[in-house]
Amino acid sequence: MLSAQPKSYPRGMQKNARDRRRPSLGAMLAAPYASAAATLTASPAMRTLGLLTGVNALGNGLFATIGILFYTQHLGFSVSFVSAVLVAATLLAIGGDLISGRFSDASSPKPVLLAGLVLSAIATALLLVVWDQVSFVVALCVLSLGQGLCMSSNTALIRRLAQESPALARASLRSLLTLGISAGALLAGLVLGSGSLAAFQIAILSNALTFVIAAVLLTRITLPPAPDGATGRPHPVVPDRRFAVFSLANGAIGIYLHVLSFALPLWTVIHHPGLMWIVGLLIALNALLTATFQIPASAGIVSIGAASRRLLIGAVFLAVSYLFFLSGWSVSPPLLVIMLIGFLVAHTAGEVLYSAGTMELLFRLAPAQQQGQYGAFYGISNGLMSSAAPAVLGGAIALSGGWGWWLLAAATLLLALLIRAVSNGAQPVDAPDMIDR
Repeated sequence: MLSAQPKSYPRGMQKNARDRRRPSLGAMLAAPYASAAATLTASPAMRTLGLLTGVNALGNGLFATIGILFYTQHLGFSVSFVSAVLVAATLLAIGGDLISGRFSDASSPKPVLLAGLVLSAIATALLLVVWDQVSFVVALCVLSLGQGLCMSSNTALIRRLAQESPALARASLRSLLTLGISAGALLAGLVLGSGSLAAFQIAILSNALTFVIAAVLLTRITLPPAPDGATGRPHPVVPDRRFAVFSLANGAIGIYLHVLSFALPLWTVIHHPGLMWIVGLLIALNALLTATFQIPASAGIVSIGAASRRLLIGAVFLAVSYLFFLSGWSVSPPLLVIMLIGFLVAHTAGEVLYSAGTMELLFRLAPAQQQGQYGAFYGISNGLMSSAAPAVLGGAIALSGGWGWWLLAAATLLLALLIRAVSNGAQPVDAPDMIDR
């Protein structure tokens, strides 16, 4: 007869079995990065896309830092004229994004992205031979149109290549993007330190070259077949109220992206002008932390419910970070520096968690065969809503008693709750069994 008593093993054997089952802390910390690395190296196409992203980001970071100074100091145009041209160029970028989304879905995102990169390279090179206002307007508008063509086509390309894990792929590429932009900004510091026209021209030519390299790399990427049912409907998103509400609410919350670059310097120069030196360090530290923690922040999101929860937690951190600005903080400089670091930690945690949730929702709520058009609506919503950021953040700083920051924190939480409610009521377009509230 078989004994009903369970077998007993020596304690050493039991401990060894538990140790084999329990991963080490180092393995747990490394797991998200290992998953991201596996995603980016899963195919030659993904490896090439990662390299393309890094090269393009390097040029973008370099150009974004020196562009306005080149226009005004070396080309001699007034700030008001350049600002007006940039507004018109932004409208062209929006138009390019719409075209990009439609044609990426109707045919393939690869030729659209290739056209955007080629246009961007040509227009950037044209900036070196600008001779009057008309030629400047043409060069800048063509550049913006090229960048607009790159927006949604890039999203659709990621969706097509990553297939089963597009959000993790985008999070991994976002980390590469952040690192590339930061490296480009550091190189721009050398250009700004020199200040010579030759240094600016070399930098702009280098940016044009990064577009050319990215275009060459793109030609080496082979795309899998388009999803069934791909179509070129011109307005597929507006009737999708859930996605429209998600995009618009996310765009309004996206004001947080301008806090470090706009609100923090303005608040510091008003209340603590002697500490302006720390603003640049905080922005650089934010870029480093974002690049480091975006991947683990995106790990474990396997459903719409999980994505909306991650988004909501991020919104809480963002709302808490806004409350830092309630006071001028009349404290000693060392203590204020510590408090600024605390603010940065809360803001960065909110940023990586919130963006992790939104990236997942973008891919799960949008049909795979219309990712380009949905991505275009998402990007345009973000751009239009975030264009109000300077006015909103400036008003929050100007209002006495900190009421503006209380309102901004409350609006962030309410809009995040709205996104969670709307997204949890939707069926995932590619995985209808993946709702987990």
